Order: sequence, then structure tokens, then C-alpha cells
Amino acid sequence: MHKLLYVLVLISTFLNINLSFSEESNLFEIDMVDVSLISTLTKLDKDNFYVGLEFNLKPGWKIYWRQPGDSGQPPKLDFTNSKNLKSYELQWPYPTKELEGANILTNVYKNNVIIPIKISVIDISKTLYLNATLSFQVCKDICIPLETNLFLKLYSGVSEYTDRIHNFELALSKVPVEYQKAGIKNILINKQSKKSLIINIESVIKFPAEPLEIFLENDSNYIKILNISVLENINNNIKAKITLEDDIDRYENLDIIFVKGNLVATAEDININDASYDSIIFILLMAFLGGFILNFMPCVLPVLTLKLSRVISNQDSNHSSIRINFFLTSLGIIFSFVSLAFLTIFLKKVTGEIGWGIQFQQPIFLFFLIFVLIIFSLNLFNLLEINLPGKLSSNINNYINNKKYGVAFFEGAFATLLATPCSAPFLGSAISIALSSSFYMTLGIFIVLGFGMAFPYILFIIFPSLASFLPKPGKWMVHLKYILGFGVMLTAVWLSYVCIIVVGLNIFSLVIIMLTIFILLFTKKVIKNKYGFVLIVLLLISVFFTYKSKILDNYSFSNNSSEWVSYNSDLLINYINTGNTVFIDITADWCVTCKVNKLLVLNSREFKDIAINNKLILMRGDWTKPDNRITQFLQKANRYGIPFNAVYNIKHPEGIIFSELLTITAIKDAIQNLY
Repeated sequence: MHKLLYVLVLISTFLNINLSFSEESNLFEIDMVDVSLISTLTKLDKDNFYVGLEFNLKPGWKIYWRQPGDSGQPPKLDFTNSKNLKSYELQWPYPTKELEGANILTNVYKNNVIIPIKISVIDISKTLYLNATLSFQVCKDICIPLETNLFLKLYSGVSEYTDRIHNFELALSKVPVEYQKAGIKNILINKQSKKSLIINIESVIKFPAEPLEIFLENDSNYIKILNISVLENINNNIKAKITLEDDIDRYENLDIIFVKGNLVATAEDININDASYDSIIFILLMAFLGGFILNFMPCVLPVLTLKLSRVISNQDSNHSSIRINFFLTSLGIIFSFVSLAFLTIFLKKVTGEIGWGIQFQQPIFLFFLIFVLIIFSLNLFNLLEINLPGKLSSNINNYINNKKYGVAFFEGAFATLLATPCSAPFLGSAISIALSSSFYMTLGIFIVLGFGMAFPYILFIIFPSLASFLPKPGKWMVHLKYILGFGVMLTAVWLSYVCIIVVGLNIFSLVIIMLTIFILLFTKKVIKNKYGFVLIVLLLISVFFTYKSKILDNYSFSNNSSEWVSYNSDLLINYINTGNTVFIDITADWCVTCKVNKLLVLNSREFKDIAINNKLILMRGDWTKPDNRITQFLQKANRYGIPFNAVYNIKHPEGIIFSELLTITAIKDAIQNLY
């Protein structure tokens, strides 16, 4: 019997030794806490996995987060004496804020807590021996500093997850992840006063219902928050006011962690926008100037000139008529900007894909503009006489000739639509602030943009006598009509090119031929001509042939230069991390300012020499068609319009961003500042 018992003891001992070969560790234990290293794996068969620093705290006792707050010391680990360890990184779950005494705020852990540690090993075929020196502080009514040595040994072999894996998953769910991965689209922080911030958080999905918690840091320094007040919590947007203990002026950017239920996210180097009264006035002034300059951009100038020519031809009108005419044109502009603001806010809520001029990525919008511009142009050339039913035609003519106010309103609205692919000076900055701000700020900036663009007309409202300084009507106006008609037709040709890029030559040709047939059906000269019917039939045959053969699909208008690499976010990061300098151009065929930048700067010999001499990698993104990658890239840079030009290197991974109107001097200065 004794022999049998002896054998059983040996077998049991043998089994215990074998089990210990899979995982060995020690436990540090005192009255208020015990702590040990634990693993997610029973054996080592992965390059990367998690171990954890587990604290079991007695009731009332606590340890501190990596940023303890007003008092306390966080746990510190030193793995210097470990073997087969390549690297490690502590993953800190978010803590609980605790008010200790009068105005002492700390960030603490209580009860059971696991701090995950991401481990990378050198060789999975060898044993991993983690030997850690741990120092930490455990507190209740008093604080006790402690230090101990912990070890964890994992042998190589086929592994299984330990029974602690669920505890690890719970701990990791409380570790903040990068905000884009958590479904957050945008984070904006505005300075309201010296000790208060307004934070706007936009999410792809609806936020959980739990209370909002926020932690702020700057260059690893903890920033104490006295109060968080949620101002708005509508759909996928949260707006909150944060009251700080210290003056925020000395901080340029922030690292932020925000917690709402199971949503735990972090963002680094978030800029603080100065939203003081003076800065708001400056932003609105910038918007006004940007809107005013739009009048002189190539895409708007034809409509402005048309307006002035109509005023000149009606100089006999009294001051009251002039005022009303220009008032309605101004109203058309402002109304269009307000409509754009609401449309932008709606798209921002629904899709997150917003930007100045993105409607030019839509074929229906492009075809509408092309159709209207062709009608305008043919009318200016006196080539279009619409054959409508007598009563309808009479009513339209009476309205246009005797009640020109509707036309005046339409001129303003149409000018605004043509302005949207232009990025005038000051406009891009104003739009970027508008599209990344709250509802009221967005609406306010767009209204001021409208007033800026309408300012020339407002001058005529205030001083109608200015009309007397315009040239007198005469034969020269006949020639002006032809010049304007040519300019409007060129705008239609340019938009046609953009439309071909978006939908392809085959579909574009089909739609244009059908629009042509539609116009001819209502044109008196064609209907009354004996060959008119034959012309319409031939056009219908061409529609059928174009649709069936798809022959035009073989033609491409792509003009990509071999000097430029197509935009790719992963490639950009790789270039930067390997020590290269990258110049980025985000452009589109509908962007007039982009074309100007290419013509005057990017296609110049001087820029090419700069690129060669400084070994610049040229990267170009084409936003002519919708592209989520480019949209996200622009939004991350807090820009919502193009052209977008910037230069990047390893010292400036966030990039040095240029103004909308690019210059060689600005590029040279930026390259010098890179080093």
C-alpha cells in the first residue's frame, strides 16, 4: 500500500513538473495587494502576443494610471534582464477619475486590473524569460511605495490560450484605439477662453448613451480637467465644453482620450483652433474677402460681365429699378450659399464626404450646367429661338422683358454654382474652418461668403448712381455679346471635358446628342427648315449607333505624367519613414485654381529643377471623381477643398501645407524649413 502511494506521489509530482514547463511565474503578495505577470498563451509559438501585469487590490486600495494626476506614482517596469525579448509596449486601459480631498484629482485603478503588455520575441523556437523589476505605489489613507521582481517563463511549443484570455479581452477593450479605427470621422478643438475649450466629435455611427469622459495630455504632461459639459449630443455628433485648471495658451496641440460607453478612442497632436472673438472676426473677414475675389475668377467672370451688360443696356431705368435688380441678384447669391451650407451639413451628417466643389464630381450636375451654358451661348449668338406654344412663349417673354427680377435672382444663383470649382485666396481657409465647425459656424461662414461675392452688387444697391459711370449703350454691345457668347461656350467646353473624365466619352456623347435633339425640337429655324427633320433623324441614328457600338469607350482623356506617382496613403507613409521628401498635389479637372497652379508653377521648368535638385518624390491625387481615400486624407489635414499642396518628410510627417495659389517662392521656403 505504501509503495502504491509512493508511486502516485511520484506521478503527481511528474505531472506538476510537466505542467510547469508550459508556464512559470511568481506572485508578489502583501496585505493590500498581490501582483504577478500573466500570459495569454500556455507556450510560445507566436512572434507577438500579450502578457499582462495583474494587480489584485484589497477594498479601498488603489494604484495609479500612467498619468496619475495631482498625486501618486504609476507602475514602472524594467525588463532589462529578460531573455529572448525583442520589444514590449504597455497598453494602458483608461482609468477612473477620483477626487481626493480638496481639489486633488487623480486617475486610478481599483480592485482587479490587468495592464496588457504587447510582447515581441526574438526567436519563437527558444524559451522566453521575462525578468521584470516593478516599482509602484499603492494608496488608501496613506501611500506605500513598493518594489519587487517578477518573472514569467514561456517554453517554445504548440500553444493554447490560457483561462485568463477573457480577462485580457476585457482589459484590451478599455485601451484607447486610434480614433479613425473607432469610427470617429473628425475631432475639432476650439479655444473658447483661456481656461475653456469646445470639442466637437463626429462619428460614423451613433454614440453610446453612457456619460462622456475625456483625458487630455500635451507632450506627455497631464492637463487637469475641472468639468465636462455636453452641449450637443445629436445623432452622430457630440459637442462639449471642457473647463481646465490651467491656462491653455502655452499648449499648441493636444493628445486626447475620450470614453463613452464601449467607445474608447485616442487622437494625437490635435490642433487647438483659437475661437476667441477676435479670431471669429478674422475668420469672417477672410470669408468675406474670399467671396469677393470669387467674382474675378475665370469661372464666374462671364456671368458677372453678362450682368453688367444687361445693366448697361437698361441704363434708362430709374434708381429704384436698379436697386431691386441688384438686390435680387445679391439675394440669389446669398440664398445659394445658404443652400450650399445646408446641403453640406446634411452630407456631413449622412456620408461624411464633404468638400468645396464636390458637386462637380456628379454627372447630372455637370450636364445641367453644360445645358444651361449652351442655351446661354446660343442665345448670345442669336442662334436660338425657342418654339414653344404661343401662350407659354408669350408669358415667358412678358416675364423676361417686363419682370426681369426673376432673371436677376437666377443670375446670382447661377454665378454661385459656377464659383464652386474655384478656390480663391482666403476661400480655402474659410471653407476648411466652416466644414470642420459646428452648425452655426458653418452657416455663418457660408452667409458671409455670399455677402462677399454679392458685394459688387450691394454697392450698386447702396449707390445706384454708380450705374451712370458704366459705358453707354452702343454698337459695341453687339460685339460684346459675341465675346461673352464665346466665353460662355468655352466654359461649357471645359465642363464637357470634366464630364468626359467622370462618365467616359461614350455616355457623354449619348447625353449631348440627346440634349441637342431636345433643343432642336424646340427651335423654330430647325422645325421650319425642310432638312430639319432629316437632321433630327440622323442624330437619333447616331445615338443608337453610339450606344450599341460603344466605340468611344476606347478613347481616354487621361494625361497622367510619369513624373508623378499616384496618391496612396501607405506609400506616402513608407516614403516618409524611409527618409524621402514628398511633394503632394491633390487636384481635379473641374478645379480652375488647380489648372492655374499647374500652368504657372507645377509644369514650369523651375519647379522641375527644384524637384530634381532636392530629390523630391512627386505624388498626385486626382479628385475629379469621388475618392474616399483622398476625401479622408484632406479631412485629416483639416482641408475640405482643393487645390491641396504640401511637402512632407520624416521631420514634418504632418506636412507643410501651401496656400491655394501656389508660388515657387513658397515652395523654396518650405523646403528650407524641412531641414
